[in-house]
Amino acid sequence: MPNIKVLDCTLRDGGYVNNWSFGFQNSKKIIHELNNSCIEYIEVGFLEDIKYSQNKTLFSNIEQINELVPSGCKSKITAMIIYGKYDIEKFVPKTKKIKLDTIRVTFKKNEIETVFAYLEKIKSFGYRLFVNPTNIENYNDEELRILIDRINCLNPYCFSIVDTNGVLKENDILKILDTVNNNLDNKIALCFHSHNNLQLSFSNAQLLMKNCKNRELIIDSTVFGMGRGAGNLCTELITQYINDNYGGNYNLIPILKLIDEQINPIFEKTPWGYSVPYYLSAINFAHPNYAKYLIDKQTVPVEIIDKLLKNIPQNKRSGYDEGLIKQIYLDNFSNSIDDSSTLKFLNKIVNNKNILILASGKTLKTEKKKINDFIEKNNPFVVSLNFIPENFDSDLVFITNIKRYMTLPENKKTIIMTSNVSEARNEKKVLNYSKYLNNSKLYDNIALMFLKVLINIGIKKAYFAGLDGFEFINSQNYTNEKLLMTTKIDDYIERNTIMSEQLSKFNKEIEINFVTTTKYKINTEKI
Repeated sequence: MPNIKVLDCTLRDGGYVNNWSFGFQNSKKIIHELNNSCIEYIEVGFLEDIKYSQNKTLFSNIEQINELVPSGCKSKITAMIIYGKYDIEKFVPKTKKIKLDTIRVTFKKNEIETVFAYLEKIKSFGYRLFVNPTNIENYNDEELRILIDRINCLNPYCFSIVDTNGVLKENDILKILDTVNNNLDNKIALCFHSHNNLQLSFSNAQLLMKNCKNRELIIDSTVFGMGRGAGNLCTELITQYINDNYGGNYNLIPILKLIDEQINPIFEKTPWGYSVPYYLSAINFAHPNYAKYLIDKQTVPVEIIDKLLKNIPQNKRSGYDEGLIKQIYLDNFSNSIDDSSTLKFLNKIVNNKNILILASGKTLKTEKKKINDFIEKNNPFVVSLNFIPENFDSDLVFITNIKRYMTLPENKKTIIMTSNVSEARNEKKVLNYSKYLNNSKLYDNIALMFLKVLINIGIKKAYFAGLDGFEFINSQNYTNEKLLMTTKIDDYIERNTIMSEQLSKFNKEIEINFVTTTKYKINTEKI
């Protein structure tokens, strides 16, 4: 019977979802319940050169892990190090008082020449050592054999097949396993860490269990598949499968309790799981964060996401470079145009009126009377941003978002769009997209872009309704559920801060007023 064990890395790999902010007591609870479920390895987080916070599963020294682990824990406590992010001088020899048993070190292909001295040092301190080279698909047969030869000389406890980008299929697994079986010392265990971009984590794990018979096999998983993007192999699924097929003795009830009490509340705020963009990242052999960047933009349909991923140079796909994907995104829409005629048209139709800009916040409904009173009193020129409001008549629809534009109903509204959208339909009134960007992380936020347009035509004052800022509960952020965006809580906080900063800057050139309640705070100091 195969020697199969499970390594749960919820507190480590799952931490990409919530910035490792599980909370100290919740982290202890997760370890306690995983231990009760008889999970052999529990990975409690990263060791990094950081300032330690007790509420995060990121540790600056090994002693901090001791505080988290309950007494009598039978599971082997594990932590991961990303090579280059933790000073080897901080290590202390393994003693009975130290509850950390296992250290896993992950490294890139271009770091092989320097990482082995680091690995030797960790092993010399007496810790169980796992060697985790990332992006195993980047190694050809000869390179993998050479790596395995060096690992045999190191003689760690375990070597890991790491499917960093969730791209491995059945034939890939069998080919890698054949190289491992023919070259890796049988005394060295094999670990499998996968991501579920192609929905193959579970089937690939089953394939390995069926074909890895002469050595210990350790399968990585997370509770409820918690992990960035498409997530990971589910601990509750793999443990039940081992119980049913390989004589396992895992207790599922503690794991299900964790899902119900600790994990579901996180999932409701920041969901993970299979999606078409993450699928596209996998079939393009690209790091899932590239897909995440494009998803978070919430501006382009899947066919353009696929196009942008294909534009990433091959040698840049396996590692994530935010500056690169941002530039590729901007380059794709940098079709510069002469928009002077559109600016003249806009200036003419505004006709010296007050300008009321309708964003898509929920106050369009909850403060409808306040808006109507403003309209009745001021007779403004009304502009809606990336949508057609249900309860108000707009004189103009300003569009910067391809996805929103393609779902607009047929209408007779006047539309002005930016040049990144102009290919969607044959519209004549177009503004130069690149011209109205700003230098912040929200460089193409539509409200900021339209303020820049107004400044260009000499407008000195603008009123906003529905520019509410972000609440933590996503359903409270939009006037229409069709406009909902999936965004992490930390991103909402950051967006509120950045928008306040940018609106304060714009307020020096154009007076900004709010008709409805907003979370944004403007510094009203004038130049």
